[in-house]
Amino acid sequence: MELRTVTAAFFISKGKTVVTEKEFLMGVSMNLRWMPHGDAEKLLKAMIKNGAVIKEGEYIKPSFDISEVDVPIGYRPSKDIITGNDEDIFQTLLGLAADVMIDRKEFLAQCRSIQKKMNVEIEVAALIVLRDHGVPVSGYAERVQEAVLKR
Repeated sequence: MELRTVTAAFFISKGKTVVTEKEFLMGVSMNLRWMPHGDAEKLLKAMIKNGAVIKEGEYIKPSFDISEVDVPIGYRPSKDIITGNDEDIFQTLLGLAADVMIDRKEFLAQCRSIQKKMNVEIEVAALIVLRDHGVPVSGYAERVQEAVLKR
């Protein structure tokens, strides 16, 4: 969930919805002074891997509506965010549901129902529930697949 927060914080601070890779790296390291350039590169890779941003050619854009994320005043990302492993994928999806104002209990109940009906893993069910609520989930499908295949 912190990757969503850092994504929203960056794009809100830039006042843009699309930036170049260079603009992102310079913005994170030089303008915002969140971390050294090398760590900014690792952060970008983690954001792409975890579906927080979409990279199209040399351009980067958020994979969600950044206005739906509540960014704290004076936000600064934690040091462990560059690993990209700040939480498991189900927790990420749960946070995504909360970001779009889906009640936690309702979300979990819908996930369990789909899990039972379709005989799928809980992460897959979560993707289906989010998709049914109109949330773009394509950026999370690969991570869900990796999590399921690891079992």
